[in-house]
Amino acid sequence: MSDSQTLSARAGACVRQGLTKGARTTLWLLKFIIPISLGMMFLQQLGVLAFISRKIGPAFHLVGLSGEAALPFLAGALLNVYSGLAAVAQLDFTGRELTILCMMILISHNLPIEATVQHKSGSSGWRLVLLRLAMSAAGALVLHLLMPPDAVAPAGGHAAAGDAALSWAAALHKWFVETAWVTLKIALFASGVMVLQQFLEEFRVMPVFSRILAPPLALLGLPGNTVFLWVVANTLGLAYGAGVLLEETRSGRLSKRDIEIVNRSIAVCHSLLEDTLLCVAVGASAFWITLPRIALAAAVVWGYRLSTFRSNTKCG
Repeated sequence: MSDSQTLSARAGACVRQGLTKGARTTLWLLKFIIPISLGMMFLQQLGVLAFISRKIGPAFHLVGLSGEAALPFLAGALLNVYSGLAAVAQLDFTGRELTILCMMILISHNLPIEATVQHKSGSSGWRLVLLRLAMSAAGALVLHLLMPPDAVAPAGGHAAAGDAALSWAAALHKWFVETAWVTLKIALFASGVMVLQQFLEEFRVMPVFSRILAPPLALLGLPGNTVFLWVVANTLGLAYGAGVLLEETRSGRLSKRDIEIVNRSIAVCHSLLEDTLLCVAVGASAFWITLPRIALAAAVVWGYRLSTFRSNTKCG
């Protein structure tokens, strides 16, 4: 067999294996995305989310937000960034308030689904949910204390108004369309990433890739073997990058400690590209919702590493 035939055979095998893994990941994700998202839609229609937001609203005054901010935050936390921003569109916030609220939503969004993904990889889902909620509050407080009043231009306009009160038929139709679109995105992204991962492994690109990005990510406390996983989570997002996360944990290439470290980092800071641009589009400051989030993720990781080091030292 010639070199070109060998290369073609290897490439074909990468595509087949990647597509198989992508299909398996898509089906696995849909098993809990569909019931969870449907349940959240019912809670929203029944007014449960609005009721809870009224109860927790006063706490938002501590970070410079009005009680109205509770509804967008809750919609984002239990559903997704899009839902949170749709709720934002129905309210009136200054640019500074919008930046603080977006910071909270970017850290704590889609919690039921993303926590399930991370739980399946070996970390405690509940601990990561509590971590993200705590970091949302901490990040908002940091911005409230440090961000100058004129740091963000007044919000000139919001995204298109969301659906304040849909009929049940309209809500079900909206849920079905959104779920179908999410399914398509997951299938395309998961398959594409898994094929890419197969090529990187087959042609030994990953070691080079890791060596290039390892030094800057080491400043964030991340081990070198988690580079690709971090990049996927911060480009495609945590849910869409679930296939890589699960494959890496199943492969045995990551230790339990490595999994805990990277899960904490990407829990606090992921989807740096798409979600950040969505928030900037509605008036948030790119600087104030990006660098502080990266810094919080680094602080969480280094705090975890320090605590485990002390524990190991005492045991020793």
